[in-house]
Amino acid sequence: MQQSGMTLGALGGPHTFNAQAAKRLVQHYPKFGDIVYFGTSEAVMQAALDGDVTAACGQEQTSKDGFHAGMHARIAAPGSRLHVVAEIAQSYHCSLLGKPGARREQVRRILGHTGSIAHSRSWLEHNLPDAVIEIVDTNSMGAARAVLDSDGSVASVGSPDLGKEFGLCELAREIDGGSAVSYWAVSLEPLFDPMPNRLVIAGRFRGEADMGRIVCALRDNGFDLHAVFPRATGTALYEYDYLFRFWGTGRLDAVQSALSCFPSVRLAGAWRNAAVLDK
Repeated sequence: MQQSGMTLGALGGPHTFNAQAAKRLVQHYPKFGDIVYFGTSEAVMQAALDGDVTAACGQEQTSKDGFHAGMHARIAAPGSRLHVVAEIAQSYHCSLLGKPGARREQVRRILGHTGSIAHSRSWLEHNLPDAVIEIVDTNSMGAARAVLDSDGSVASVGSPDLGKEFGLCELAREIDGGSAVSYWAVSLEPLFDPMPNRLVIAGRFRGEADMGRIVCALRDNGFDLHAVFPRATGTALYEYDYLFRFWGTGRLDAVQSALSCFPSVRLAGAWRNAAVLDK
């Protein structure tokens, strides 16, 4: 039986987009308890790798840019010990945050984290063509503090709740064009569900017939191929480290038995998805 009260690492503080996803993970997956915050995305992931937290909350993909190559590469790499143990999706709802009393026309510099800037860049470039856009290497809380310390010419991209936390004004709302993001909780512990409806399989292939046989074997056990992420190894043509995503319903023991015929792959996730997209 899975234990409860496991710690979940998240980026920044309670009102970053990552932390909002972490809170939803805690809400929908009772195995998680406390959320522990870290200053950078790298620190979140390292905490999970070091065992300082049970799992790390990180982006899996976005509606604008597709798969998060860094997250997928960490799990697909040969020798990786990380497992996907939960998943959540949510809309962004990005706001342009300014210093109280500032006007949008004053803004000459815009700060934000990677994801929020990527999804808002079209709006920012169209509506503030003269402003310099900078991606911060920490999190949106640092960007919000820089806005407060400015003369009104600096703005940041963040969540409405983050604006309230720092006393910032919303110069514009919903500037991301309705973008959505999927987050994974990843852990050194497998935490496999006995009746999963989501699977992630990792393996290195160079076009072998085993790829098709694995798909057929899992189909026979209740799971259909949903998506494929390939990461070139850089050493041979057609050689990739793959992550295969499967959706369906089946027994964990049947899945493990089917995969035992394929020693080149590992089961990198088997969980029961607990929520739909939060709009």
